[in-house]
Amino acid sequence: MRAGEGLVFSSLQSLLRLQSQVRTLQLAKRHAQARHTGQHRSVFKGRGMDFAESRPYQAGDDIRTIDWRVTARSGKVHTKIFQEEREKPVLVWVDLRRSMFFATRGRFKSVVAAEVASVLVWKTLADSDRAGGLLQLASGEHVEFKPARSRSKVLEFLQAIADTTQKTPEPSDQAPQKRVLQDSWQRLNRVSSAGTQIYVISDFRGVDAAALQQLAMLTQHATVTLIAIRDPFEEQLPQQGQLKITNGRRSLWVNLKQRLWRDRYEQRQQQIASLLQEFSRKHRVPLIWLSTQDNATTRLQKLSWGVSP
Repeated sequence: MRAGEGLVFSSLQSLLRLQSQVRTLQLAKRHAQARHTGQHRSVFKGRGMDFAESRPYQAGDDIRTIDWRVTARSGKVHTKIFQEEREKPVLVWVDLRRSMFFATRGRFKSVVAAEVASVLVWKTLADSDRAGGLLQLASGEHVEFKPARSRSKVLEFLQAIADTTQKTPEPSDQAPQKRVLQDSWQRLNRVSSAGTQIYVISDFRGVDAAALQQLAMLTQHATVTLIAIRDPFEEQLPQQGQLKITNGRRSLWVNLKQRLWRDRYEQRQQQIASLLQEFSRKHRVPLIWLSTQDNATTRLQKLSWGVSP
């Protein structure tokens, strides 16, 4: 193992080892009781394996689906409606912008994102579903991997994640691109099909109402889970001392005793949290908070509440 592996960067080997964590995720009851491959019930009704409901017979219905028990009990002809079993494609959107290459304790946010994405795609393959993803890079570009039920395709996805975590973004004097999240999630809208399970892994730095509107549109045809990663430093600043901040080219010393600076910093962090919490409540989207200092057990316990069956 190279110095810093699993702390400041990921490797394909380290992500491969996470396959063993899949079995510790708590699977939902519906999945545990399912009997068939690709065991996620579709919202589409049709002739499938699982009975959904009975309704009054309509002209054109297949007489082989008549529900004779309900017909006899009600005195009116009823037909059975079945719910199809369909595989569920899974897309994992991974934030690898500059702000993700940071931590004061534990692992870099980029490493946490890489490991969470790895567990999710391994779980998807174990469920016999198709896994894919999108990487949002610091340059503003993105890399797309179409969902596939293929170990080799998953390895390509994980290799791209690992490679990106090993290349610290070049320092820049330019202001962050304000529309990166909005544009990326708009792209996610275009490439996701109906019924897709989407995991959005990010620190959500720079998120705003316009960007969240794209996620709101996603919820109309896909199941969305938000996984927010934070460093303890982003939640609460030290009470005293001086802090040196740098982008790799320029440096700035900050006096942590300055109340005005502390208030503004904390307000920005709280604004992000409030936006996400309100979005989660309004759209009934699971929101999972992870910390860079979470150990593997704590992280899996948190994920088990929001990972789709």
